[in-house]
Amino acid sequence: MARVLHQPQTRDAIKAGIDTLAGAVIPTLGPLTGPVALDDANRKGSPELLDDGGVIARRILELQDRDADIGAMLLREALWEQRQRCGDGAATAAVLYQSVFNAGRRFISAGGDAMLLREQLEGGIKIMLEALREQAHEINSPAEIERLALSVCGDREIARALADIFDVLSPHGPVDVRDGGRDLQHEFFLGSFWESKVPSGIVFEGVLGERIELKNTAWLISDFELDDLSALVALVSDAYQAGYDSLAIVAKSFSEQIIAAQGANKQMDDFTLVYIEPTGLVDEQEAALEDLALISDGQVLRTITGHTPGAITRDMLGASELAWLDRDRFGIIAGAGDEETVQREIAALERRFALSDDSRQREVLRTRIGRLHGGSAVVYAHGSSESEMRYQKDLIERAIAAIRSALLGGILPGGGTALLRCIQSLRENFSADADPQERAALQILIEAATAPCRQLLANAGHEAPGIVVDKILSGVNGAAYDLRAENASVTAGEGVIDSAAAVTTAVRQGIGGAALALTVDTIVHRVNPPLAIEPGGLPLGTDVGNIELK
Repeated sequence: MARVLHQPQTRDAIKAGIDTLAGAVIPTLGPLTGPVALDDANRKGSPELLDDGGVIARRILELQDRDADIGAMLLREALWEQRQRCGDGAATAAVLYQSVFNAGRRFISAGGDAMLLREQLEGGIKIMLEALREQAHEINSPAEIERLALSVCGDREIARALADIFDVLSPHGPVDVRDGGRDLQHEFFLGSFWESKVPSGIVFEGVLGERIELKNTAWLISDFELDDLSALVALVSDAYQAGYDSLAIVAKSFSEQIIAAQGANKQMDDFTLVYIEPTGLVDEQEAALEDLALISDGQVLRTITGHTPGAITRDMLGASELAWLDRDRFGIIAGAGDEETVQREIAALERRFALSDDSRQREVLRTRIGRLHGGSAVVYAHGSSESEMRYQKDLIERAIAAIRSALLGGILPGGGTALLRCIQSLRENFSADADPQERAALQILIEAATAPCRQLLANAGHEAPGIVVDKILSGVNGAAYDLRAENASVTAGEGVIDSAAAVTTAVRQGIGGAALALTVDTIVHRVNPPLAIEPGGLPLGTDVGNIELK
């Protein structure tokens, strides 16, 4: 039967879980900390080194203490949402969450009302967000991109490389992070590319490096399950007579007979036939077809709308002057699409991206925007061991996500400074004759606004964080404390910076999540509950029968 836990044990249990998970995440806050080593009995090889608070939280699936596990999972969900949206700021969100919950718990235990306190805290969040918006400004130079990247990853070489990349690419530009050698390297590629697979390796026979260049290419873009040989022969003949040097067919699948026909076409020295199957989930495949049609000035042919392989006309095909294909992706460098049409689609996608709160949808939209803009980059991580390589790749990917959010949402003075500067606004907006709930909320928010800076200093081994906090508060607006300086001092225009989106989201996730957790009155433990693989519960469509129930 189910077990029920009531107050005051409920809040004590939630606190224990929050403190446990926060204790694993908070040590990663700041540039002068080391990674967390994750030892998983199910993993083979060396332990995983992590410096990403969101990923650390996600790796923790369950605490042995089921009562405390409730608090840990509440915090875990907030931190992973922070990571999904901004790429950075999970450790800051954890500090805010822990500070607000612990202070709020003390007030409620002394007789305060949890629901009224939550209402006051949520009002304080609005005040803090407005104060942060007033401090934020756009990124104005590659130097600021480098400073932001450095504050996230702590590696100057990585920061310089990413500043160079995003000085060229748009905020949504595709950046692939791959295993490299002993030195960090990066390179740029022209055009747009798509993830894909080829149903047969026939086309790569005799090709050095397994990469094919396609010149003067016609593109059939469809969701066909292609098995009509006579339609294929007619299409190849028509493309050849039209003067194309190659034909690329994008379809859902290809029959064995059709693949055999590709082998026969291999004998044609002056014409190339390639087959491509889009990869990814259904929405990703649909987006790939739409973008390919825009860039090549073609038409997406769908079975559901009545299109058939036997009724293809030349005006339905797209075209490109230069393209390429390998086993995992293909790209177009010079497509026949209309530039104004492409720009209108980019603007529409950017509006949808700005309005979307769904992390999955935002990722698909970001991929489409970057692809339509054209241009991409590859960063080759460096490391002398498997663990070091994984760690470097994680740092680079987290810095990339933070840079994207900053290019779109602006930057703030870092090191916890922006949150400290919210204190004055909080004091001004809470009334002088406030009731106990309001006074408690003000004190809790002031304590929380100070907590990230104090934790940064503590992680760096600073012996007098209070003096530094006072120095920052008395400095000019925009100043930040730079822990990396040899003679640490308050600097304006030269100190560390943070992504504005990361800080504002951390305020929402940290303070808002804790305010909600404070109102939890009862915990009910189910018999044989499912193990939550993803923060927030089981993924949609999960086959519960394949999950070991605890």
